Amino acid sequence: MTTQYNNPVSFSYRDGLFMPFMYKGHQVVVHNASWSFKEKVWVDDELVINQNGFAMSSTHEIVVEGDTLALTFGSRNKLKEVFLEVRCGEKVVYEVSEALSNGMNARELTAVMIGSGVAGLVVGYLAASFFGGA
Repeated sequence: MTTQYNNPVSFSYRDGLFMPFMYKGHQVVVHNASWSFKEKVWVDDELVINQNGFAMSSTHEIVVEGDTLALTFGSRNKLKEVFLEVRCGEKVVYEVSEALSNGMNARELTAVMIGSGVAGLVVGYLAASFFGGA
């Protein structure tokens, strides 16, 4: 992980969502991968959360400077906006949301999901025929 960020939110369908912020002098980086569904959180370049998440948004708790922070992040509005909300107790200590210029409408999202499923079936069938055929 690099510790310098010029853009508070970066998103691409290839690399996923990165949202860095500072809390009491500590850098926290939230990453939500596009394809592997991995959710990762680093505090000062130390990986503290590394797990799969399949929801449109997730909440994780971390401890920074003795404070328990609840990080809620993901996408909303049919993948047209990404957001991060950080709470310490009931108080919001950091919040960012950014519209995605390349968001998908519901029809495009459905087409991508169906196309991906069909492509997966074809590749699976061809692989089974090639490697498992007698």
